[in-house]
Amino acid sequence: MKLLLLEDDITTVESIRLCLEIYEPQSSLTTTGKGLEALQLLKDNRFDAVLIDLGLPDIDGSEVIEQLRKFSDIPAIVLSARHSPGVISNALSLGADDYITKPFDYRLLLKRVNNLVNKNNAKENSSDG
Repeated sequence: MKLLLLEDDITTVESIRLCLEIYEPQSSLTTTGKGLEALQLLKDNRFDAVLIDLGLPDIDGSEVIEQLRKFSDIPAIVLSARHSPGVISNALSLGADDYITKPFDYRLLLKRVNNLVNKNNAKENSSDG
């Protein structure tokens, strides 16, 4: 599984990296803390899923989701400390596939990522035939 993590908090990045090394050692993780760089990476590379923090130094993660949906239907999961229903609803309306509030259980995160990736792969395979 090839993931892009858009997160500017180094502790969260390293925790997710460690979790993947333990539970999904065959996976690869690309990270960036900047939304504009993430959008370029998503245009130039194929990822199985993207994890997006909303609070970023250059542009808000909601803007990343909105821009992403103009060119890709990659599974996108928001990871954010923002937990108000309005913020969550907005992210989902913009095209996020799931929303997980921080702090979160890393095994649950992996389960939800795997579910979305598997669902997306099944959808792609059924449209190929």
